[in-house]
Amino acid sequence: MLSYDLSIALLHEGMVSRDGSIVTTSLTMIDVHDIARSAATYGVSTVYIVHPSPHLRSLARTLTTHWISGYGSTYNPNRREALGGVKVVASFDEMVLDLADRSSGRAPRLLATSAKGGGDRMTFGQAFSMMNNEEIPYVLMLGTGHGMSDPLLARADYFLEPINGPTPYNHLSVRSACAIMLDRLYQSRTEV
Repeated sequence: MLSYDLSIALLHEGMVSRDGSIVTTSLTMIDVHDIARSAATYGVSTVYIVHPSPHLRSLARTLTTHWISGYGSTYNPNRREALGGVKVVASFDEMVLDLADRSSGRAPRLLATSAKGGGDRMTFGQAFSMMNNEEIPYVLMLGTGHGMSDPLLARADYFLEPINGPTPYNHLSVRSACAIMLDRLYQSRTEV
């Protein structure tokens, strides 16, 4: 079992659009589903779906309820387990407060991600080592759209290195990037 407390925040407000403006992105149900499944596989404590729209939060809750206590819970119990770790909140601040309440008032450390390089970046091994040596919650911040805006990134405590493959192409879906990041963090346990 993992010795650290890691959550994921799937963020939709304060994102960058194709033209560079700051926007709120739509909620994609497959992201909720697949990120929850990856999180359950790698021992993530909570997947926060952060969206300001009450209608989209309600839609996310309908999806999770179907798999947790509705027909889906008996049809596929594995999905019930995965989606049981999802929590839907209205704002980034609400997520931070929820984590602080859950951990006796300790504010979480925020790990930002980006497909863009540059700046002071932490390797996955360094992040794992840090998380493994501190008894505080950590949040892996995942952006949607064309990434997180500068004001949102400014809230992060640390920045993880980008995911690079053997080609210059670097446009993964958020759910694919999440699975790769969780696997790289988990694989880093052998380096500690």
